[in-house]
Amino acid sequence: MKLRDKILYMSFGAALVVLGIVLNYLVADAIAQVGLEDANFGVITCKAIIIQGENERKAYFGLDESGDSSMLTMFGDDLSQQVVYLGSNQGENNEMLLVLDSKPKTDKRKVRMYINENGGGIDCINKTGDNAISLTVSLDGSGVIERILNNEDTSNPAIPPSDLIKEN
Repeated sequence: MKLRDKILYMSFGAALVVLGIVLNYLVADAIAQVGLEDANFGVITCKAIIIQGENERKAYFGLDESGDSSMLTMFGDDLSQQVVYLGSNQGENNEMLLVLDSKPKTDKRKVRMYINENGGGIDCINKTGDNAISLTVSLDGSGVIERILNNEDTSNPAIPPSDLIKEN
């Protein structure tokens, strides 16, 4: 192949590259087609992603009602029971909160992980809805474990008292 042929092919390739760049600027954003099964995207910008089964919303990931922070919500089998919430703790200090609920409505088992003014904490709620144990950070920065006893006989030395147990 002569030099002239090589330059011709290289010029043709360069023209295709420039044409691709120009077409990229002219084409609007792509719209998903019905029936598309798999696709790869570089960056997606949106306000919310909704995971939906057959006409049933299973999960929501997006902005909260105020539009200021993001949140993740997942629903149980009956779709009315929220089983996972990750988002802002708007009732207290606007910090992050993770709540895991049990699936059945009658069962009140729950785990809460939150950030408070001292650091953070975890609450474990039993099936009757009572707080069974709390792990928090105290004012001096040490860990505090609080075990809430349910009508247990505290005279048994094997059972620790329900007072706060402080560990450094």
